[in-house]
Amino acid sequence: MMMTIPLRQVALAALALLALVSFGGAPAAAQSLTVALNHEPSTLDLTSTRDSPSVRPIMENIVESLWGIDPNGNMVPTLATWTVSADGKVIEFKLRPGVTFHSGDALTARDVIFSHQRSLEKAPQYVRRGRLLDRVEAVDDLTVRFVFKEYDAGFIPARQLFIVSKTYYDRVGEREFLDHPVGTGPYRFVGYQPGQSLDVEAFADYWGDKPQVQKARFVIIKDDSTRIAKLRAGEVDVIMNTAYASVEEIRRAGFKTASVSVHPTMSVQFPFANPKAPWADRRVRQAIAYAIDGSAIVNGLLQGIPTRYARLAPGELGYDPEIKSYSYDPALARKLLAEAGYPNGFQVDMSYWAGTYQGGRETAEAVTLYLKAIGIHTKVQGLDSGQMMETLRKSRTDENVSRIFISAMPMANVDPIEAFIAYYSKNTFSVYVNESFDRQYELAMSEPDSEKRVGYIREAVRIMHEDVATVPIWNTVAVYAMKPSVDYTPTQRTFPLMYLKHVKVR
Repeated sequence: MMMTIPLRQVALAALALLALVSFGGAPAAAQSLTVALNHEPSTLDLTSTRDSPSVRPIMENIVESLWGIDPNGNMVPTLATWTVSADGKVIEFKLRPGVTFHSGDALTARDVIFSHQRSLEKAPQYVRRGRLLDRVEAVDDLTVRFVFKEYDAGFIPARQLFIVSKTYYDRVGEREFLDHPVGTGPYRFVGYQPGQSLDVEAFADYWGDKPQVQKARFVIIKDDSTRIAKLRAGEVDVIMNTAYASVEEIRRAGFKTASVSVHPTMSVQFPFANPKAPWADRRVRQAIAYAIDGSAIVNGLLQGIPTRYARLAPGELGYDPEIKSYSYDPALARKLLAEAGYPNGFQVDMSYWAGTYQGGRETAEAVTLYLKAIGIHTKVQGLDSGQMMETLRKSRTDENVSRIFISAMPMANVDPIEAFIAYYSKNTFSVYVNESFDRQYELAMSEPDSEKRVGYIREAVRIMHEDVATVPIWNTVAVYAMKPSVDYTPTQRTFPLMYLKHVKVR
């Protein structure tokens, strides 16, 4: 007997099936996504930037490195697989065949050589990372060999070599290369309005898994409250670097958040070039350490969101639980100042890292009050990322430098070897000078055995802590806020990034 099904039931069944296909299986392609971030990229070229934290959150969607990082912070092959020689002095990369740049040009070994040479000439971070390289050579079209003077434990963890097209550069020249970047990433560059927004779209010929989000706009909104207002109004889908004070408000309003421990560690940083500066005396550095209540800053000003470790975080190579954060003891701080010859304190300029990372201004204001309580009076100035990096570089050799910094220093939640380079006196960026630390860093760098490397790392950390190389105050936790329909898992053990390929929209 044939059963007749009403037309309305057929239509409802079809809609239900469509819903299952769209939401129960692979997510349907999202047409667009708008991401708000609190800073503007200093350039669109990863091979010449002097300020990579401002560039990478956007540009790593467009330009890839030979190797990448998964959401758990593990190094994974991307454009190449690699093998390391028994002595660790040779790394040979096998390029993935069939990869094309957004310009249509094929990826070959000559692009890797070009990217290496350009970065070595123009990108300070890569210069620091490549100091132990002897040479880079093309074995064939898809094989590149990196030969080191000695084993370098930090080269792979640093992830500083980004690959751009030599063929495209030769065809269009420097200006067009900078204004219209091309890479091999899952998204291609569409357009950029300085100070306003940057647009990308999914690259149809991407070698890897196709992302769900097809188009995205990064909007630059420096004001914290404006970013949140835009999210609440539905004008943006995701905001990076959510102000700590607004996190609970966002959650109560029904929005999702995703938090991840990243670097840097917000710290008081001392330039060591000036032998006449008060902090050239270790007792003054100790006094400043004891004067600051880091736990009160975290819990009172930053809503208890950042973490607080003495140097490294638990679980990191070389972590030593016996090294504790400096206790809050203003009486001891005043005593140490008096012993150092400053019973009435002193005056000092202080610059803080503004814009790129949350909490810098609030921390600087709190530190100002803590130091005032022991007689140290500060004149405070906020510097954006580029200004801060340039000021620190100049402070490295300025024997008359008379300022301290509330600085975004690498330490916890990044490979320790990568963190330590910021304190290595032979590094063009470091303002710290300690021969004993340098020696431990060099030993750790050149030790292939990770278990043996632990001893050198622990000793380096002990030296820094006892010498008060810096005063760590708190460790960054990046908070992403998003619409309920957006899912995003941020990447650990790096600084805040925004990988669009990891976004899913329901």
